[in-house]
Amino acid sequence: MKNVYWFREFLWKCVVFALVMYGVFFVLRVGFVLCANLAGEEMAPIPIFTYIRVFFYGFLYDGKVVGILTLIFFVLGVFLYTIPIGRKILHIFVFLCIVLSFYVSISEIWFYHMYGDTFNTNLFYTNEQIPLLLSLWEPHISWKLFLFLVGCVVFLGIMRIGFKIVEFLYQQRSYIGFSYQSPKYSRLFILLVCLVMWEIFSISGVGTKNLKVHTQDFLQKSLPGSIQDITQAYKIYRQISHSSFGDYSEQSPTEVVKEFFGIDKDSPSYDLQTLLQKSVNNPSNTEIEHIFYIVVDGLSDWYCNKEFDEIEVCSELKTLVSQGAFKANVFLESASTNIASIETQISGLFDIDIPLRLVSRQIQNLKTALPMNLKALGYKNYLFSGASLEQWQKLDEFIYAQGFEKSFYDTNVIQNAKTRAYQAPYEYTLGAYNHHLLSLVRDRLFVNYQQKTFNLILTTPHSYDESLESFGVPLKRMQAFLQIHPEIARHTDAHLLSHIYHQDKILAKFIRDVSARFTNTLFVITGSHSATLASTLKVKHSVPFILYAPNLQPMIISNVGSHIDIIPTILELIAPNGFKYMSFGTPLLSNKKSFYQTDAHQAFGNNVVANDRFIYDGKHMEYFAQGLERDKDKNLAKELFKHLQQARALSWWIFKNGYEVAE
Repeated sequence: MKNVYWFREFLWKCVVFALVMYGVFFVLRVGFVLCANLAGEEMAPIPIFTYIRVFFYGFLYDGKVVGILTLIFFVLGVFLYTIPIGRKILHIFVFLCIVLSFYVSISEIWFYHMYGDTFNTNLFYTNEQIPLLLSLWEPHISWKLFLFLVGCVVFLGIMRIGFKIVEFLYQQRSYIGFSYQSPKYSRLFILLVCLVMWEIFSISGVGTKNLKVHTQDFLQKSLPGSIQDITQAYKIYRQISHSSFGDYSEQSPTEVVKEFFGIDKDSPSYDLQTLLQKSVNNPSNTEIEHIFYIVVDGLSDWYCNKEFDEIEVCSELKTLVSQGAFKANVFLESASTNIASIETQISGLFDIDIPLRLVSRQIQNLKTALPMNLKALGYKNYLFSGASLEQWQKLDEFIYAQGFEKSFYDTNVIQNAKTRAYQAPYEYTLGAYNHHLLSLVRDRLFVNYQQKTFNLILTTPHSYDESLESFGVPLKRMQAFLQIHPEIARHTDAHLLSHIYHQDKILAKFIRDVSARFTNTLFVITGSHSATLASTLKVKHSVPFILYAPNLQPMIISNVGSHIDIIPTILELIAPNGFKYMSFGTPLLSNKKSFYQTDAHQAFGNNVVANDRFIYDGKHMEYFAQGLERDKDKNLAKELFKHLQQARALSWWIFKNGYEVAE
């Protein structure tokens, strides 16, 4: 086409292509919801407004896929549209987009009926050596082929009609005084339009981050869509399938086992269940009925320092410590993100840079997991979070695989607050307010106090929310504090300080309320990860660890630890004498009297190790607390860091191969 309008015509065809692809994904999402309903997955009636919200957010989710396909269509058209055979290539591309979308989506619907989930790594881990995508079509193949063919024919027809209308309109345009040749920079202009449209499509996905549809499981799983689901599943599969023991250690598996556990004799294989086994030494007869394991988002140990005393940040936690609670001097984070940190704390494994929540079916009932051990002791395990399940990215599947009975998220928190007429507002950008979250935990306990419970509480992340001032948080005071302390302002901000201030006050109230009624309780408070931007290694990697049990007087074994040591510490205090468990960590406290020894314990965190004098990240060593340098410190630090990498390698081995280690 020589006419100057060729690229305008092509631009309108791209619009038609995008709209039809949106229509394809909308129809397929409707089909997914209908099939799930017909299968009886959800018996309770669902308000029509909920469906509207789901399809609206589904439209936003589809924006990324539609944007990618439209961008490809644009780029191909820039170079091929004016060539006759190029148009045929574009038509083939359109055909493949529609056909593959229908094929993958119908396959996912049946995958959902088989696994109760949308595409995940089970898609690639099958006993048969044929792709599961093909085997998914075997049952009821005639109906699936009928729906597949009808859908493809209808939308290919709509696409063709749309293209013909555009061509007809531009053929009818009368020639005006433009050159018959395409503008010199027309291709660059169209590429610029492509990039702008791609940005718009990408940004459209931002609005889905706070979607709160948790009570209708099949509606939640209908998001984001089969194309994105299979893409994500394949990325995780490749990440796992390409991982190896050598990613964590240069030694062989048996060499790592021998050195890590200090074994002198050679053996063709080793049993990690035996080597990691520990026995509780607990002479106390006090039975702990309720355990509250509270993980505060972004709580760095730095906020417990004296420089924050004038604005009372963490003042309540420090008061609790002065009244008898234990606080570790050095305590390292296990991972650098919320989700990875929670996975390590639940599983009892070191962080191996693989999202365990997305492969939960491959690692059910880990023997190192805290919930599995507490379940054996008769505890009911519950998870509470003020954030939405969507933000936790399939965390539910992981926690249930490790022994949790039930989970509660922002919708449960908000409903409880409204039912009991607590003070509004109830939620903000990232979920329910944390004081309402703790109220839900307390209210449930007061009703179901007869059974022993373990309650993992994940606080809602902080955000730039002005409503905290209505709950008594002095935001302006925080801002004034940072103005006169620019050295602190470089590493934090007023909203994060306000968030920590609020957490500190509501946690203290929660502990007072619960312990006043139930004295046989145990409280653990720690941070998910250190969110400060401070440059020192200790501040960058340290979170607090506070343990309080009104009816116990535990003795300190070590004042240095990390998240990996929380599980053995809890079990050492609450399990009966002689109870066996598996753990990479060691207890920091015990009910039995013991001698505290300097350097008796070390901390192994997120690519960093420490003792009570220094911290080392594999490259740099930093002394703290007036720690004095000793001759063999560098060798000791390197040895500890190698020990950490070996622990990560063995964690990977357990995840990938189980507990038997052989060459």
